[in-house]
Amino acid sequence: MKTVSEADSSAESKLLDPKRQEVIDNRAKRGVTGERVEFKPPPDARAAAPGGADPHPGFSYHGGPVVASPRVFALFLGDWTSTANQARATRLIQYLTDLVGSTYMNILSQYGCGSSGTFIGSAFVANTNHNLREKDIHHILQSAINSNAIPEPTNHNNVYIVFLDDGTGVKDRGLKVVMCEAKSDNAFGYHNVFTTAANNPCNYAMIPGLSDLCLNETCKGSPTCSLNANETQEQRQTQVASHEFSEMISNPKGDAWFDDSDGEENGDLCNGLSGSITVNGRTWTVQRMYSKADDVSSNGNNICVLPPTHPIPPLVPNVARL
Repeated sequence: MKTVSEADSSAESKLLDPKRQEVIDNRAKRGVTGERVEFKPPPDARAAAPGGADPHPGFSYHGGPVVASPRVFALFLGDWTSTANQARATRLIQYLTDLVGSTYMNILSQYGCGSSGTFIGSAFVANTNHNLREKDIHHILQSAINSNAIPEPTNHNNVYIVFLDDGTGVKDRGLKVVMCEAKSDNAFGYHNVFTTAANNPCNYAMIPGLSDLCLNETCKGSPTCSLNANETQEQRQTQVASHEFSEMISNPKGDAWFDDSDGEENGDLCNGLSGSITVNGRTWTVQRMYSKADDVSSNGNNICVLPPTHPIPPLVPNVARL
């Protein structure tokens, strides 16, 4: 789940009506949860009977912008120089290329995000700060833009997926997010947006290394951990990346698609429920994604879905675009 940063909140308070501002302020207080550490499978994943229904009538469109035709850029932050890390980066690039061109987009089309996307490039950026805060991340991204390592998001469909090396974590008190640190971990990924020096929205997601050490420190063997110790590192990262990607294009600024009752986004509602997609013979682990259309048509009996063959028509015509 993405929250508005303090700077964004103060700026938007001058523009939004009080009711809408209250929604954003309340979500900001909850902090970033993203791919949560703990999860409870929704009833539809436990029982295929009417008694297992888990409808979400409060999940709706709130007027904010979405990313209508995502253009994905991968940034590998830190030390990715080893042969193994280079091979993993190559695989993650292929995954993102396949993801945005796959039928997975057929789920997200209902939120006005289009039925296909484009992978536009990748970059490796050195970093020796292994305990990142939000202001550090913004500085790193802005510096990478300034040096032309990554493109300026003049095209507001640009989204940046940041993969951290295994030695780097995030600990930000303002967002209340801790990832792959020695203790107090509460998330496996999150997304956010900041305004660049050129006044463009930089829409990004943070995906930590999710190594065995990170998983052990975070979950300590808990059976309710949203990632599986039996999954490979790649599978964990692709699962989390699909979660954050879905949210960052359907709710980039925190005021588009979310649940009124608790502020949860489409990825949050199906957190921890994995599945797979196959693209040109390559099979990837993804997260099953919340589908409002299936929720309504099944009376809550089928809410976390894998890609349908055809795009789900937009639920709301002419949604705002980022």
